[in-house]
Amino acid sequence: MQSFDISKYSQILRVASFRNFFLGFLFSNLGDAMSKVALAWYVWEETQSAAALGLLTLLSLGPVVIGGFFAGWILDRYDKRLVIMVDSIFRGLAVSLVPILFFFGRLEVWHVYVVAALYGFLGMIAWAGGPAIVPTLVKKEQLPTANALESFAFMSGNVLGPSLAGLLISRIGAPNVVALDALTFFLFAGFLVFVRVPKDGDDAQSTAVRQESTYRNAFRLLGSNRILSSTTAMYFVTNIGSGLLLVWLPIYSDLTLQGGAQLYGLLLAAMSAGEVISSFIAGGMNYRVSLGRLIGSALIVGGIPLALLQISTAPLWAALCLFVHGFLVGPLTIWAQTMRMVIIPPELRGRVFAMLRTMMVAGFPVGGALAGALTSAIGIPGLIWLTAGLMTTTGLAGISVKQLRNSDDYLEG
Repeated sequence: MQSFDISKYSQILRVASFRNFFLGFLFSNLGDAMSKVALAWYVWEETQSAAALGLLTLLSLGPVVIGGFFAGWILDRYDKRLVIMVDSIFRGLAVSLVPILFFFGRLEVWHVYVVAALYGFLGMIAWAGGPAIVPTLVKKEQLPTANALESFAFMSGNVLGPSLAGLLISRIGAPNVVALDALTFFLFAGFLVFVRVPKDGDDAQSTAVRQESTYRNAFRLLGSNRILSSTTAMYFVTNIGSGLLLVWLPIYSDLTLQGGAQLYGLLLAAMSAGEVISSFIAGGMNYRVSLGRLIGSALIVGGIPLALLQISTAPLWAALCLFVHGFLVGPLTIWAQTMRMVIIPPELRGRVFAMLRTMMVAGFPVGGALAGALTSAIGIPGLIWLTAGLMTTTGLAGISVKQLRNSDDYLEG
């Protein structure tokens, strides 16, 4: 039996450095979610072009692949806290250009493209910096709870950010909403001032140890450790399914359920709500089953609610299925990240986390492109079945990996 202990949250939030990091990260992610909506809306208003929106998405995500390797190197080479702080200030200044140029009547679409590309190029510093620095702030047994709170920061931004941005855009305009995102960057940097990394943490590495922090060693670790390699491959394939979902869900909401954009937003909110609830529960659990086995099982059953969408076209049924799907897959990042923090040595955390997250994020555009190519051939029902099948099949493949299935034995060994 698993047991839930809510005191785990109160205990970890008493750790001042972690609390300051979490609060800054929370506000920054909320600002990011608002800014993504605002920038997309500005480009749409100015161009009325789907191709222009597609270019914005490409410029936002494409540079992540290149920037991810740069981020990993700099995080391992220098003080991680300082690197994230400087990145937050720099990106805050860059994002500020949008409302400033708008105020002076000089803002053009290409300015937004440049800011989006810069944002994407540097984005992995914060995305990889979080899991790289957190193990130095909390005890090993607190890692699941810490990762649950990091996931909560991401998910709450995805739930609250778009709706808040939509409300504010109609009142103050999209460029001024971006100004709020700039403020959250500066706020994150301010919280990091009060984060203290212990002297025996990875920021106190000797020069000799830092010299071992190379991408050759990072790739060697990824290739030799079955837990790292299998979860990375599994999450890449799962994100292909998520990329498919991002394409078929708005079409399904509009044409199949006849609900339009409003229902689409509600369905996304239902799925995110399921993720938030299960992530909160996962962070307070005392685990008696290996995390690897939990990952495989969650993926196997996580595809079932998606397949059940085919039973009915009632909006309430769709919302219920997506809520259950979100609830089942919500803790996936928490479980995998906890194992990775134990496996990856401190001197390689920046590079390995940047590399892993870059590889996994690449699944989203692959899934989106695949959906675009297959929609006319298999239709929305076919895409739904494909998404569900990818997830369940990936879970079955993961359970078949002995090291992942018995991950606790390998982590303790």
